Amino acid sequence: MEDQQQAEPHVVAAEIQDLLLDNPDVEAFLTELARHSVAMFSKPGAQVFCGVTMLRHRSAATAASSGERALLLDELQYQFDDGPCLTAAREGVQVHIPDIEKDNTWPEYGRVASEQGIRSILALPFPLSDDSAKAGLNLYSERPHSFDQAAVQRGTDYVQQASKGLRLAVMIAQHSQTAANLRAAMASRTVIDIATGIVIAQNRCSQAEAVELIKKASSNRNVKLREVAQAIVDHAGGGPIATHFK
Repeated sequence: MEDQQQAEPHVVAAEIQDLLLDNPDVEAFLTELARHSVAMFSKPGAQVFCGVTMLRHRSAATAASSGERALLLDELQYQFDDGPCLTAAREGVQVHIPDIEKDNTWPEYGRVASEQGIRSILALPFPLSDDSAKAGLNLYSERPHSFDQAAVQRGTDYVQQASKGLRLAVMIAQHSQTAANLRAAMASRTVIDIATGIVIAQNRCSQAEAVELIKKASSNRNVKLREVAQAIVDHAGGGPIATHFK
């Protein structure tokens, strides 16, 4: 544990890269990142709990956590719509509360967090380039003054490295979704083209006229164009259409 806490930045960067390679899905990457953070910042006899807050379209949610304890502590903030972790994510600032029982910045949240046995909190924003999303790493400890100046600096360096992995994970997810959308569009195009050929053969009409007939049937039946096309193919005995990608 001590070795992990004292790890050099390049070692931490390599570990985060490994997390990304092993977990290219955004949610899986963040879950492993939360667990890795626990290992990084916990001390013998002083367990740390970690959550990752994501802000999108003005709503907050915990994208990942090290367990139910961190998830609860995050969600309590969402109920108040304010707190150290929301402030860190929203404003892009570091929030360090050495002893929550002596801090009156968020009195309501401080009271319930204290009732949950939490005494110190360190919330660190992820520097993301996407303006539509903001995120923060939330570290909770049952001990006061659990995060000394060295831990705060280590946390700052840590989220800098982690943010690179998060940006890559988001990019991978976006590219995967784009590829899936393209495959779906091409599959739809294939069945529509085949249906058009069947209509041409049956009605001895032009391609434009065949497409217009399919569109009219789609409109009259209030059914998607692809579904009408698939019905035409099925009726002609063509069965399911497979689109081949090279």
